[in-house]
Amino acid sequence: MKISTALNFQRSLNTMQETQNQVSKTREQLATGKEIVRPSDDTIKVSAIENLDRAIAKEDTYQTVMGQLKDRYQQEETSLTNGSDILVRIKELALQGANATLSAKDREIIAVEVQGLRDELLSIANSRDVNGNAIFAGGNTEADAFQTQADGSVVYQGDARQTMVNVSDARQLGKNRNGLDVFSSADRTIAGSPATFTVAVNDLSIFNAAETLTDGTTSIALDHTGSNAPTDAQDLLTDITSHANYEAFAYTVDLAGDNLVFTAKTNEQMDAGTGPTFDAIAVNDGDAGVADRIEGVGFFATLDDFVTGLLQNDTANIQRALGEVTQLHDGLALAIGKVGSEIQSVETQMEINADSRLRMQSMLSNEEDLDYAEAITRFNQEMTRLEATQTSFAKVAQLSLFEYL
Repeated sequence: MKISTALNFQRSLNTMQETQNQVSKTREQLATGKEIVRPSDDTIKVSAIENLDRAIAKEDTYQTVMGQLKDRYQQEETSLTNGSDILVRIKELALQGANATLSAKDREIIAVEVQGLRDELLSIANSRDVNGNAIFAGGNTEADAFQTQADGSVVYQGDARQTMVNVSDARQLGKNRNGLDVFSSADRTIAGSPATFTVAVNDLSIFNAAETLTDGTTSIALDHTGSNAPTDAQDLLTDITSHANYEAFAYTVDLAGDNLVFTAKTNEQMDAGTGPTFDAIAVNDGDAGVADRIEGVGFFATLDDFVTGLLQNDTANIQRALGEVTQLHDGLALAIGKVGSEIQSVETQMEINADSRLRMQSMLSNEEDLDYAEAITRFNQEMTRLEATQTSFAKVAQLSLFEYL
């Protein structure tokens, strides 16, 4: 094999260039602090780095969304807390208004304050966030949640939709709130009418016997045989009402013309044929009555009725309002509790996401960050090798075969 001067020169030059490339790469790594400077350095690591970058960016997005969500919840909490304080004051005014010593004028003065507080609550119910969206209108965030009609009544214009936002890959939280869940209605008992049944007494001879009057549970035995026969309708009524079992009997008994009228002591709906019965005397099915019922009254309608009761000096309405305002306050307190729970959920999720991001950041650092101690040592070695290569090249370049001829 022939070794020419040109071959030696080329080999030395290639070695020097290779060493310079290594030095240049290491210098670039030290300058950027990254082990992978170009995708071609390590395609497998580049893929892992890109996946981790995307995951971290997603966590950053979640954190931003949750920060906005937390601000929204805190605004709701502030609004509802202010509303709760107002309802506490209205409850105090209801207690004052129910005081029997107050005059009609005193109650008118209280009504003025209650009306003002009611208007403040309406303003709170129509609160909007920094983007101008109604926070208590469900999904219909453009309109006011509660709108006053021409007759002065307040109607909910929102809806029950709830927008869910992702706060992690596996969890969602609600962004908006149904105003009817927050400003809930009060349960009002609407009194029914007792059932009434009649028995004709225009012919007293039909009672001249031993008869048993029963309500299905309690019985009243009547002995009208012989000399015990009733002389008139009042005599018959007295026999019934003076009986030892009358107090336990389910009906009160009165006279109305030629009829005994049985009135149920409780307001219950009764089917035909379930009224009082005699052994052989027909009882008219009569009026089955109307049972008491519970009716939901809107948040602001309840307050309006309270104001009306104060203005009309209606003590019954005022006393009823005291219990209903308590229900309104309980509903608002429950809503505050729910908002507080959601704030806690957001804070907990933010901590979880922050831990997840920190873990992925650590994994990313392991993949792409440079080990400076190792790189500096390697750089020094490469520089030493480069200097030796350059010195060797300088000497080789000066050699000539003619010196050995």
